[in-house]
Amino acid sequence: MSINVQSCLIIGGGISGLIAGNILQKKGKIVTILDKGRGIGGRLATRRIHDSDQITGVFDYGMQFFTVTDPLFQEWVDQWLLEGVITEWPNQLSEGQTPCYRGKNSNRSLGQYLAENLEIHRQTRAVSLKSHDSGWTVETETGQSFQADSLMLTPPVPQSLSLLETSNLALPSLIKSRLEEVTYYPCLTLLALLEGSSLIAEPGWLTPKDSPVAAIACNQKKGISPQGCAVTIHSTPEFSEAYWDRDQAVIAETLLNAASNWLGSTVLDYQVHRWRYSHPKTVYGEELLVLENPGLLVFAGDAFSDAPANNIHLTLEKAVLSGIKAANYLLH
Repeated sequence: MSINVQSCLIIGGGISGLIAGNILQKKGKIVTILDKGRGIGGRLATRRIHDSDQITGVFDYGMQFFTVTDPLFQEWVDQWLLEGVITEWPNQLSEGQTPCYRGKNSNRSLGQYLAENLEIHRQTRAVSLKSHDSGWTVETETGQSFQADSLMLTPPVPQSLSLLETSNLALPSLIKSRLEEVTYYPCLTLLALLEGSSLIAEPGWLTPKDSPVAAIACNQKKGISPQGCAVTIHSTPEFSEAYWDRDQAVIAETLLNAASNWLGSTVLDYQVHRWRYSHPKTVYGEELLVLENPGLLVFAGDAFSDAPANNIHLTLEKAVLSGIKAANYLLH
C-alpha cells in the first residue's frame, strides 16, 4: 500500500526521532519535533557543573559511547566521522576488535548536529493527541497546538501509553498487551566534580565488579572536560531499584564510597540524575509499530527491536535502526 504523507509530528527528540526527522525532511516532508527536555538527544546527554571560573566539569551522563554491528548504521557513523561529529574512543570493552564511538566534543554534540536543520520545540510537553480527517493535532501543556497528517511516538513505551490513555485513544487489545510487556532498567547516575585528577586509568573508563557501581567514566581523560575532572558514576539496575526513592545525599554518599578507590580527590560538587527508562529490559519484538486507525500513527525507539541489545552500548544502534525503519515506512 502506498501512503501520501506530507507532514509528520514527532514526539520525542531522542536519536530515533532525530534520525527519522532527518530522513523525512530530506525527502521534502514537513517535520516538527516536540521534546519535553531543555536539551536535545535524549540519552545523548551532557551537563556542566561550575565550581569557579577556573573549574568547570563537562559530563556525558547518559550513554557514554556506542558500538556498531549493522552495515546500515555504519553508513551513518562513517558520515559522522567524516564530518568530525564523532570520534573513536579507545576502550577496553571492545578488546581492540570493535570500535567504540562518542561525540567529539560531547555526546550532546551529536544530538545537536542531528537537530541543526529540524524544527524542534524544546521544553514542549505533549498532553493530548487528537485524530481527525486531516491527520493529527497535538496539544501541549502550555496551550500550543501542532498539526500534521502523521504522528510518530518515540518516547519510552510507558510514556507513550500514558499519553494515549489521557487522550482517550484506545489501542487494539493485543497490541496494547504487547506494549505493556515492554520494560526498562532504571539507572541512578552520579555526576561528581573533583578537585584534582581521578585515579581512573586512560582512556577514562572502567566497569567495577561486585559493586553497586556499574561503570565509571572520567570525562577529563575521555577528552571532553579539559577544565575540570568530571566523573560520571552509573549504578547497577539492582542498586537503582533499591535506592530510587532515597534522598540524593544518601545515593551520592553510597556511590562515592563504592567508587572511592578510583576517585583519589576531594569532591567539590555533585548532582544525581534518575534515568527511569535507562535502556530496554524487554522489547516489542519488531522494529516499529504502525497503526492506521484512528489516524496514521507510528511507534519507534530502542524498545522497538526484534531482541534486546546484548550489551548497553548497542542500544543506540537499535534506536537508530528503528528511526530509519519508521521514516522509510512513511515514505513508501
